[in-house]
Amino acid sequence: MKKIISLLILIILILVPVFSFATENTLTQNAIESEKASLNIYTNNVILIEENTGDILYEKNIYEKLYPASTTKILTAILVLENCYLNELVTVSQSALNAVPSGYSKANLRANEQFTVQELLYIMLIPSANDAANVLAEHVAGSISAFADLMNKKAKEIGLINSHFTNPSGIHDENLYTTPYDLAILARYAMNIELFREIVKTTSYTVPATSIHPAEDRILKNSNLLLDQSNTNYYYEYATGIKTGFTDEAGDCLVASAKKDDIEFIAVCLKGKSTQNGLREKFLDCKTLLDFAIRNYTTQYKILQEKNSEIENLNQNLEIENQNINLNEVNIDNATALNFDIINFISKIIAILIIILAIKLLFFSKKKN
Repeated sequence: MKKIISLLILIILILVPVFSFATENTLTQNAIESEKASLNIYTNNVILIEENTGDILYEKNIYEKLYPASTTKILTAILVLENCYLNELVTVSQSALNAVPSGYSKANLRANEQFTVQELLYIMLIPSANDAANVLAEHVAGSISAFADLMNKKAKEIGLINSHFTNPSGIHDENLYTTPYDLAILARYAMNIELFREIVKTTSYTVPATSIHPAEDRILKNSNLLLDQSNTNYYYEYATGIKTGFTDEAGDCLVASAKKDDIEFIAVCLKGKSTQNGLREKFLDCKTLLDFAIRNYTTQYKILQEKNSEIENLNQNLEIENQNINLNEVNIDNATALNFDIINFISKIIAILIIILAIKLLFFSKKKN
């Protein structure tokens, strides 16, 4: 009888911490879901993802086809970075300047000015200069239409499933469209390019003097107000980019990112408007979503990242030792960081069952003897 009581006490001591963990995890998940449901999001087309895994953490109408405006320039930058040397000299053509309609943002480039590819990327991405986008497109493909063909080919390679592009800048065209989901995929791809990442977090840039424009008076400010420390309504301390956009037809668009403890999140807001008190919804919504992600998911994704790193190291060690174990069959579900907690919980239950079985075998073996 004493042995049975001891066995029961041992089982209780083992199970209490495990079920406490499970209860705590459930309560945390419920709290996150409750907060998510109460988020004050203005725009109707938004998505929030974790950059490394692509996990969707928040979504609203993410597959609706919409006009992207200047967020199109993310794809333009990718093509330029993958097809040019950064120090290549590019001459501004009059045709590139003429292709920018009245009312669209420009950096006031002059015909026959020369810049490097890298300089033009800063000019294009920071203030969203359409003239720079056209100049780069002509340099890469010879014409804007030929560059658009490259854009659509690259979009398919990246995995954009509901997008079509007709120009490098996002100037309105009924046949130029994308979705919040596709833009999130595009941003993930772009943020893996070091120079792109560096440019989109730069707050200002001075256009170099040229023989045609000798004064360095073209000072460009980043159009992403999440990066502007002087803007108390929108500034977000963890913001790292990425790209704004606006046309009358597209509304206010923003692809934004934020990073803390090496975990980065990407938010996309399309077709934004202004609130009743005149604030811009896209900046408010992206700030809200990114802050929600950083407060609730950073720790979980850091744990997942560390566990994946451990498995990767183990895989490398086994390869060195010429073991024929294929760790690719070991699949950690990355659907969400919380799935890792579930796997961890199941593994603990299995371990407990093994311990109980061993104790029972030992107990009954002694009794039989």
